[in-house]
Amino acid sequence: MYEFKRVQAAGADINNELLKIWIARYLPEFDKISHHVRNHVEQRLRSSITDEARQATSFNINHHLESDCALAAVDTQQLLSKKLSPSPDSWELQELSIKIKQIYAVLIDSYEKSFIFSPIVDYIHVIDSEERRLEAVDLVIPHFASLMLTVGPLLRELKAVYFSSVNHHLVGFMTTQLHLTRKRILSHLTPYDCTWLVPYLHVLDELMCMPWQRICSIVPSTSNMTQSLAVARKMMPQISSISAYTYQQALQTFPKHISSQGRIQSAAVQASSLRDLNMFQAYIWLCVLEDSSSVIEKQLLPLCLQVFSLTDVQWKLVNFGVQTIIKTILEQLLPHERAIFKKQAGIIESLFLNAQPQEEQVALLQLQTSDAVDAANLTGTSN
Repeated sequence: MYEFKRVQAAGADINNELLKIWIARYLPEFDKISHHVRNHVEQRLRSSITDEARQATSFNINHHLESDCALAAVDTQQLLSKKLSPSPDSWELQELSIKIKQIYAVLIDSYEKSFIFSPIVDYIHVIDSEERRLEAVDLVIPHFASLMLTVGPLLRELKAVYFSSVNHHLVGFMTTQLHLTRKRILSHLTPYDCTWLVPYLHVLDELMCMPWQRICSIVPSTSNMTQSLAVARKMMPQISSISAYTYQQALQTFPKHISSQGRIQSAAVQASSLRDLNMFQAYIWLCVLEDSSSVIEKQLLPLCLQVFSLTDVQWKLVNFGVQTIIKTILEQLLPHERAIFKKQAGIIESLFLNAQPQEEQVALLQLQTSDAVDAANLTGTSN
């Protein structure tokens, strides 16, 4: 069996284990491919990323990129303009569109010319478990670091547009436009092309909205931090599966929920929901690792209140997502691990509950009461 060569991440201020967990989430989930079609799928995946295939994909995307970005900007304005008061400055919206197009162009160029997954293409047949995924990431890290160096300056320019704006709604406009642009880009591609290109587009989403770089810079300096890190390393590889479970629970609990993107059952809402649930978990683990909830209180919560109010997402659904994530994590922890996690989890739950409109608090408290027995059991075993 092929043994992946271990590579240290550049820079002493990077936690290599957390970096690997972050990057592993971008690898296609080869282990979930059915065995009876696996050989065929692997062949198609390989053929979709030859130099010629990536060049053709890049040409296809670039051919539509200007119109995709322009149409996504129009869609965003139509979606949000009635709710924005005051409306963002037209110059700021134009700058956002220009920066977004530039970043996507750079990502597509990198996909064609500096494919970060090249080192593992010949070994996808042995990436059949989470452990093997983490091992494979060692080969990807240097290429990923190079991509970050390329995209980094453009991300700072994009962030500067809304950080310098007096209109606090601009960040909601930006996240929506990013989502709609990505949706249009992917509409031109085959499923096999999407498998390899989607990670490039998700990188942009996560660098703009999630604190992964801050998470990966955490190096434990005390025994408490070491214990928190051990819990995070155990659970963070499950972020995607916990998000998927939470979304399914939301489907059952709020089957009639409709946001500005459509019904909760729609593909568009599913994609944005999974992204948001991943974001919640990234912030939750940052709080656990830093032993402080300030990053949620000062960054995530204001962002959620802005964006979800603009897109007609009910706050009780947001709260349900946070509650379900925390409950699901607690159920998978050992008693001593729960004690570590619950210190920040309880504060985070309270922050979201207290932030919601007053009229929704009673309904949510009733929903929480229905889970009282399970919560009591978890509390009892964590002492």
